[in-house]
Order: sequence, then structure tokens, then C-alpha cells
Amino acid sequence: MPGVESELDVSRLAELETLLGTELAAIVGTLLTELTSAVEGIERGLETGDLAQVASAAHAARNSALMIDAQPLLRVLSRLESCARNGEREGATAAAGRLRSVWPRLRLRLEQAAASGD
Repeated sequence: MPGVESELDVSRLAELETLLGTELAAIVGTLLTELTSAVEGIERGLETGDLAQVASAAHAARNSALMIDAQPLLRVLSRLESCARNGEREGATAAAGRLRSVWPRLRLRLEQAAASGD
């Protein structure tokens, strides 16, 4: 669909599978675990006002997202991490709102890729 940016670069999953010598399902499982944990850390940090935790969790999630070139998620996480590091609670909260939109789509796409062997 023109003008719609992909949540991830599926070819990266195949490259990771070859480089790591690991099954696609295991790679996706690890990415989902890492990203889910980081998103939960972001939410906890925002709930408690711990922006250092938010920044740390966003940074961790960025590392996982970079592996699959998940650009929409990377942009949101970069903004979230930057706002949190700069003590900008409102900006971090706004970025977290965008995260709540972007993350479920990426999670679904990863699950679909693992199921289809893409």
C-alpha cells in the first residue's frame, strides 16, 4: 500500500535467522519478550513518575527495534527516550500514547511473520 510505512523490515528477520543460526520463531519470541518487557517498564515508569526508568526501558526497546528496522517504533521510542532523559514528562506521556498505537501493530506483524515463516 503506497504511503504506508511497514512496521518492520521482514527481510531482517531472515537475515537474523541466517546470522544467528536460530529458528525464526525463537528470534521473534525473544524480540517479543524484550519489547514487551520494555513497554511494561515504560508504562511503570510513567505511572510512578520515574523518568529514568522510562528512558532506560525506551533505550532497551530501541535496541530490539533496531534489529528489525522497525522505523515507526524507533521514532516513537527515540522521542520517548529523549523526553524522559530531559525531564519532559508531558512529552514522554504524549510519546507513550503514540507507543500504545504503534506497538500493537508491530507485535501483530511479528506474530504473523513467525506463524507464516516469513
